[in-house]
Amino acid sequence: MHPLAIALVLLSAVMHALRNFFNKKAIDKQAFIWWYEVFGLLFFSPVFLYTVLTSAEGAPIAIALVVLSGVVHFCYWLFLSKALEKGDLSLVYPIMRSSPALVLIVSITILGEDVSAAGISGILLVACGVYTIGMKRLTFSDLFLPIHAMTSDRAIQFAFLTLLSVAGYTLVDKVAVGRMDPIIFAFVYPWISLSLFTGYLFRVKPEGKLKREWRARKWSILASGFLSIFGYFFILLAFTFERMSYITGLRQLSIVFAVLLGGHFLKEENRLIRIVSSLIIFTGAYLIAVGG
Repeated sequence: MHPLAIALVLLSAVMHALRNFFNKKAIDKQAFIWWYEVFGLLFFSPVFLYTVLTSAEGAPIAIALVVLSGVVHFCYWLFLSKALEKGDLSLVYPIMRSSPALVLIVSITILGEDVSAAGISGILLVACGVYTIGMKRLTFSDLFLPIHAMTSDRAIQFAFLTLLSVAGYTLVDKVAVGRMDPIIFAFVYPWISLSLFTGYLFRVKPEGKLKREWRARKWSILASGFLSIFGYFFILLAFTFERMSYITGLRQLSIVFAVLLGGHFLKEENRLIRIVSSLIIFTGAYLIAVGG
């Protein structure tokens, strides 16, 4: 795997975990997401304008891909906020980020990418770690606990819906950055998501909710805006010169960071099993990184 791609993905993983940590601490998760996405676009606008003004050939936009990515990201924001409202960060976050297995299947069957044995082994280890993180103990009696939770635990259900959204936008965005400038794409698609999310919030939120969240969490919102737009931009850059399956797998290191943040700072339960599972995920991510 390319060293620059590894650096970009690791930095993005830290930024993603921190952003979700701030979101978990928010009073109204959906209002918090709306605010940091607005500021993320403002922070990124100078980079976008510079790219447009200095591009000799212009920046053709694949409209269908931009719209599709925007819609899928809107679903992601909605399901993400619901999962964080109802469950521990160190539980729902790993499930939400367990997309490598889905992406691997699609990247091989549809995009025709080659994946090494080490890469496949790494992705399987990531999937194993994500599964065990839903257990309370590493015992046979708890082996099927994550499956049973799917039918009764709303936090787990929203986490899996978020997982499907992550896999969806990962595939769409990989195709998109192969057809247009990733800087242009990273700035344009959030406007679709933000328009949909704004309409949704004005339908379901009481008047004044957004203002109250801003007054209570403005510094966390500003930090999350920067982390949101630039963290994912690093992933889009890595997509332009490295295989999607490897990037998606290595990105799961954000799970380790999120589990540590949730266990240490939020005092969430089952820290030991979640840390052990995170180490399994780290091993899998390392195999993915060196398997290319």
